[in-house]
Amino acid sequence: MLRSRNLFFARHSQERLRRFSDRRCAFAVVLLCSICSGQVAAHKEGPKPAAQDQVQQHYEAARTFQLTGDNERAATEYKTFLVEALRISAKANAGLGDREKAAALFEEAQKLAPDNSQLAVEFAQLRFQQDNLPAARSATERVLASSPDNAPAHSLLGQILFAQKDYKGAREQLEQAVAAAPSFDLAYLLGITYIKLDDFQRARLVFDDMIGSFGDTAQMHMMVARAYREGGWEALDNAVKELKLAIIRDGRVAHAHFMLAMAYIDRDGESAFQQAASELETELKISPDDARTHYLLGYIALKQHDNTKAESELVRAAQLDPKNPDPLVYLGQIYSDLDRNAEAEAALRKALTLSSSQSDYLIGRAHYILGRVLLKTGKKEEGERELVASQVIRDKMNRPDNARDTKLKSGPELASVSHEEEVGQQAAPIQIPQEARAQTLSFLEQLKPAIADSYNNLGVIQAGRKDFATASESFRKAGEWNPSLETLDRNWGLAAFYAKNYQEAITPLTRQLQKQPDDLKVRAALGLSFFMSQNYKATLETFEPIRQEVEGDPGLDYAYSESLVKSGDFDEGIRRLKSLAEKDPNSAEVHMLLGSALADQHEYESALEEYRKSLAIDPNQQQTHYLAGLALIHTGNPKEAVEELRSALKLDPSDTSAKYHLAFSLIQAQQKPEAEKLLREVIQQDPNRADAYYEMGKLQLEEGDTKGAVQSLEAGIKANPGADYIHYQLAMAYRRDSRTADAQREIKLYQELKDRQRGRADVPQAN
Repeated sequence: MLRSRNLFFARHSQERLRRFSDRRCAFAVVLLCSICSGQVAAHKEGPKPAAQDQVQQHYEAARTFQLTGDNERAATEYKTFLVEALRISAKANAGLGDREKAAALFEEAQKLAPDNSQLAVEFAQLRFQQDNLPAARSATERVLASSPDNAPAHSLLGQILFAQKDYKGAREQLEQAVAAAPSFDLAYLLGITYIKLDDFQRARLVFDDMIGSFGDTAQMHMMVARAYREGGWEALDNAVKELKLAIIRDGRVAHAHFMLAMAYIDRDGESAFQQAASELETELKISPDDARTHYLLGYIALKQHDNTKAESELVRAAQLDPKNPDPLVYLGQIYSDLDRNAEAEAALRKALTLSSSQSDYLIGRAHYILGRVLLKTGKKEEGERELVASQVIRDKMNRPDNARDTKLKSGPELASVSHEEEVGQQAAPIQIPQEARAQTLSFLEQLKPAIADSYNNLGVIQAGRKDFATASESFRKAGEWNPSLETLDRNWGLAAFYAKNYQEAITPLTRQLQKQPDDLKVRAALGLSFFMSQNYKATLETFEPIRQEVEGDPGLDYAYSESLVKSGDFDEGIRRLKSLAEKDPNSAEVHMLLGSALADQHEYESALEEYRKSLAIDPNQQQTHYLAGLALIHTGNPKEAVEELRSALKLDPSDTSAKYHLAFSLIQAQQKPEAEKLLREVIQQDPNRADAYYEMGKLQLEEGDTKGAVQSLEAGIKANPGADYIHYQLAMAYRRDSRTADAQREIKLYQELKDRQRGRADVPQAN
């Protein structure tokens, strides 16, 4: 329900009305100026705006807490600072017109504060400005699901629903928003929403409240008239009434007579031309250089076959608004009718050059008239192209040349003379004053070091908690804001290394090592990162300058020795690994590492010896039990493999690889029911494990479940289309299911894959 006018607008002034009447003076300029005023004030050592000062306080508090060792509170303050700093940066970039960057900043802030409703609403507002209505609506509805009384969210959702033409939904949201936080903009949009729903009585109540609060002025009645024009033909009487009241209040108010002329034409069509022309002539006495008024007068004269007056007015309109193609289209028509073909062609070509639309009514008309002019002057091929272009546009619009807009009688050819912006649509890009733009960019540059420093310090705190993955992400963000930040590469690289993100660690560690080649810790982490990324050549190159230190550290020595094996120096690598085992015969890890190196060379018996030595020292090594199980599978001992893999799975029940290989060993040991149960668990845990589907399919085929086998094997092919053995097994299943053609197809695919593996893809197949 609507509140009284005192509750509606008590906090709003007449100045708000004046600002609202120009919808393009905007929030962005206000935002930029408020941000920059803080920057300028800081240079003058004067007081900063409260919001900006509060953001700075969070940063300073975070540094203080960190210096005193209170890392928990420091982390909280750093996050609060980052959220606000990113939010300010996002809004400033949106105001500058860089909405993509603003969206990225909002997303970054939301990762730090996913439950911040203000942030979510502002991000949704940006999505709305980007015309991404589904994303804006979804985000706003999520806010309202958790905060049903959030007035800004109701307000935004009302605007979104209005833009989506869901006027009933918009009314509900706007009524709640206006009741909770009344404003001129929302009340005005609510009034238009009532008009869209043909609820003129409620619309009248809203507008009467607004007039009572803001004054019974010409500008106010013009605003109301614009609202009624949104309602179409049925509301035009009200629009005319409001415009007449505006003129009574101030006979020289700009645009009122023009709007009244448009309203007459909208309501009464061509029968209103004389009445409209009179209003337009009056408008020119007030605003002699108004391009739209001259254009509309020219249009009316053209329709009344007064080519002299039409030409004069349209030429003037084109001079006053040189970027508008529409007056040129009608000039082209006049010149064509008067056989002034050269002038017609020039005007029409210029109109087409100026147009940015390829589906506009008048542009289609321009192509048509130009085509006729070209045909008339002997340019047949070119003329026919223009006629085709015209037809394409007409087909796209899906209406005949003389079609009229849904409700307004003025027709599509008058669209360009309407000076009101479409409600619910985005305004043209805001022109930011150069000084404000420069100040804002300077302010944003000044924010960057503090943002980078906050991410870096937050990363240090997270690393101190052993949360290396999160710390690595914080350091990465710090680098995005300030790549030259001291200690960044070391912090980031080591955090990524400890988080086992070895590929990510390589780049920052490489940069750090270039700056400080004698940093042993960084060199060791980089060498191991290369090793874990299977870049064995780079591992050897990284460790070469510290050979002595490598030989004194079993972990580094193993990586170096294994890299020798992998790089082709097998004898030297194995020698070094055996030497490691001799130096420390009671090291379970060394024996496990030596076993892995031997297994990589397919020396499974020797590998098993080392695995067993390792497990004798420490039987609780999950990975070593698993590797021993694999080695036993390779040596043809499935029953022994089962025991090792059971031990591995007992130590880590979530290990799908251990579970799969246990199932495989059980199949080899003829313990198929348990194997089938394990395979189903593997598939549930890892739906992309093709070999599990393969083994399951074989089991089902043996058990006579042909349909089930086909289903499993088809899933295996989907997971790994290049597995020739699965194609072969699927062919067998298809044959069993009497699907001969499918079986032949799979056999052919199997043969093609086998030949490709053997390097015989180019060998022709026998018939």
